[in-house]
Amino acid sequence: MPFRDEAQQLTQQKKFEDVESLWMSQLDTDPSDVESFLIVGKALRKADQRSQSDTLLSLLGDALRDRKLWSQRLQVLKEIGRLSKHPVTLRPQFEEALRKGFGGKKSFARAFEFSKFSDPQSNPVERAEKIEMWLTYDEGECFFMPGRGAGVVTELIPELGMCRLDFEKEKRVSVPLGAAGKFLTLLRAGHVLREKFTSPDALRAAAAKSPADMFARILQSFGRPMAMGEVRDSLIGIVPEEKWSSWWTAARKNQQIVVSGSGAKATYSWSASAGDAANTVKRDFERADPKTRLDLARKHSGRSKELADYFSSTLAADAARLARTDAAMAWQILSVLEGLPGKYTPPIEPLSLLSGPMASRTVAAIGDKPLREKALAAVRESHPDWTKVYSEAFFLDDEPRILTQVMETLEKGGQTAVRDRLIEETLRYPRRHPRAFYWFVKRLNDDEALSPRASYTLLFQILDAIGSDEFSAVRPRLKDLFDKGGLIIRIILSQDSEEQARKLVDTLDRYGAIEEYRRENVKHAALMKYPSLRAPQAEPVYATPEMLEKKRAEVEHLRKVEIPANSKAIQVAREMGDLRENFEYKAARQRAEYLSARVGEISSELSRVRVLDPGNIDTTAVRVGTRVGLANGDVRREVTILGPWESDPERGVYSNQSEVANKLIGHKTGDIVSFMGNDYQIETIRKWSE
Repeated sequence: MPFRDEAQQLTQQKKFEDVESLWMSQLDTDPSDVESFLIVGKALRKADQRSQSDTLLSLLGDALRDRKLWSQRLQVLKEIGRLSKHPVTLRPQFEEALRKGFGGKKSFARAFEFSKFSDPQSNPVERAEKIEMWLTYDEGECFFMPGRGAGVVTELIPELGMCRLDFEKEKRVSVPLGAAGKFLTLLRAGHVLREKFTSPDALRAAAAKSPADMFARILQSFGRPMAMGEVRDSLIGIVPEEKWSSWWTAARKNQQIVVSGSGAKATYSWSASAGDAANTVKRDFERADPKTRLDLARKHSGRSKELADYFSSTLAADAARLARTDAAMAWQILSVLEGLPGKYTPPIEPLSLLSGPMASRTVAAIGDKPLREKALAAVRESHPDWTKVYSEAFFLDDEPRILTQVMETLEKGGQTAVRDRLIEETLRYPRRHPRAFYWFVKRLNDDEALSPRASYTLLFQILDAIGSDEFSAVRPRLKDLFDKGGLIIRIILSQDSEEQARKLVDTLDRYGAIEEYRRENVKHAALMKYPSLRAPQAEPVYATPEMLEKKRAEVEHLRKVEIPANSKAIQVAREMGDLRENFEYKAARQRAEYLSARVGEISSELSRVRVLDPGNIDTTAVRVGTRVGLANGDVRREVTILGPWESDPERGVYSNQSEVANKLIGHKTGDIVSFMGNDYQIETIRKWSE
């Protein structure tokens, strides 16, 4: 039984004398396994044997000193110092271990001096740890850094808390010592990448001669699974960038390398033999779900005939079992098995899985896109009611390539009526079919030959979609349609409908879901097409000079303060994670739409403003800019008619667009008017400023 396990067992049995005997025996045999000794020492302290633990640790430290194992002695001294009430008494022992263990380091003197280790008030444990950490990044040490590859430390600067390294493509890269442990991996003696600094030409030649062997050496040196990106980074300066793809293809053929996962998350690990690698793959296969099994079979069927046959026969059984509960997975398995080298007996006819009334659901549930396309093609060839399956699949799928395949197959099959019906359904209910609607407008945007299908009706549907939650996943791409040269601009320039163009311009002024610069793009195109739109059509907005300045200031504040601040808030919220559940992001985006709409609304009103000049107000009749005195017997009241910005009914100020103003405007002094349920006589008409 290993020393650690036996000592811990004796400690649990409270056989402390036996623990001490075992400890001393291990000291005589091999005291270098410091970690095991420290674990046993902690177990003794936990068992209230502190005095015994301290004594044994002291004996361990002495044994390490006698054997000149200074690094291990320092580790024990740090443990003793942490437990001591007076660690400063250990300073001479710490200094001896530091000088004997690290004195040969190039930066030792600099680090020792800057740490102020000799300060009598300092804690030698803390100072020793700091020196030890700094010297990890001593001049000449080699490290791996993601994105940069292998590099060598050229300077350690403890005074600035940093070190500098030279890499293949960048020199004097500064790395903070506090973060170095996160970004730098030490290349210990024997690591293949150290050869880059001792015999680079030989290393490059070896990598070119046998990619598989070099890949194995990389994995063995790092001693852990690695992603493709890490492997590529480690070979910067060793494998030329232009040869990487071919090198990587050859490297992965090593039979002792096992890949786990798929895509960008796939990792590669090393096995002691090809047999061990095959056993590892087989074990992973046995534990996996059908989808993962299929992925493993694709990657590893080429390892051996026996493994390929095992994969295929097992997957065929999986397909038979899943045929009733998961027809999509069963079809994927049987489809993939056709291209794998293993032998198997087909349990069912694959086409039977795509022949029933639920064929469209089966096709839509196939996760692999190329296989989904293959399934649709199989339906076209064998299903008696394939047009029905295609029609249903069009609204079930969200992959543009699949939707295009559906439409093109219907056209080639002479089913243009079915095709047109699907498009009509899409345009009639965009919110029911958001993916199909986006696919349709994207096709119109990309293919100008389809422009006859583009109309103002479609344009307004796109505007509605941008503001709808159903289109949140494609909202940014829908907005791209409003850029110069996009579908929206083409609709405006190709359609002859001034009335619709005017409606669009008016709508955009109040629409906050589109950025201001995009709204301006569209409005500019509409004004270029119909210059008459420049003439004001809407009712003027009356305003006093003071209110006009306030509105201008409000727009300026929104543009220069509120909108930039909210844009920053959106960026901060976006960095928090999943946008679908991110309340801060949704709130900030909604505020962005509000601010944008507010700027558009005020800007539109400013373009129609008519300033009220007290000197030009005609008081012969009630009009905008007048104050009206009303009487009903002994009851007196005053009403002022101004523009909508100044409206304040509680103070008797009404907008010229209000019902009250409509009943008063045009009447003269002495007229009887019906006002708020009572009849009043107009006694006076004055300027609002008097």
